Amino acid sequence: MVTSRVKEGFALIEVLIVIALLALITVLSGIVVPKYINKAFDARRKTDLYKLRNYLEVYFDNAGDYPKKLPDCGQPFMYNNLTILNAMFCDPVTRKPYAYQTKGENWQSYRLYTVLSDSQDISISDVGCLGGCGPDCSYNYGVSSPNIGLIRCSYVCAPGGGSTGVCELYQNPDISLCPRLYGQDSTCKNECSSPKNKCKNASGKYVPY
Repeated sequence: MVTSRVKEGFALIEVLIVIALLALITVLSGIVVPKYINKAFDARRKTDLYKLRNYLEVYFDNAGDYPKKLPDCGQPFMYNNLTILNAMFCDPVTRKPYAYQTKGENWQSYRLYTVLSDSQDISISDVGCLGGCGPDCSYNYGVSSPNIGLIRCSYVCAPGGGSTGVCELYQNPDISLCPRLYGQDSTCKNECSSPKNKCKNASGKYVPY
């Protein structure tokens, strides 16, 4: 009888251990699996943009300029009778087109933007989009034609602002000759009272292109 009770006790402990392990696996799956799924989607987004950059150069070589707009998702990308891409890429999650900007009137440059799910992806820093990029600073990754760069947003010490200064998000701080960029730090490290940290002008606060 004692042996039977011991066996029952061990059996109960084993069941509890299995239940605990299953619960742990479930929790970890809820944390780890989505993380790797997002990384896979981000890898797809980056690959899509780099491929599109190559296809846009093929278009340019044939047309002498870049297209005014890109086809909708899944539609062929063509120049006259030349099929450059059978089906246009789109975001793997939203199924919406990537943001494409080109500048008229001669369409000699372009910018492509997307949003990576992993805000800690080192690629965001590499392309200078820690403070956001593109229209309304709403993107965090992108590529562009060789003759132009991305619109990189960053918090900067805006000109003026009195003795205390003011920290603002600029869409194109380069053209404002801002001496320091603060990325996503909306306080600018409280350094805006110093004239040496202030931008020379406010022209980079908003750029329509």
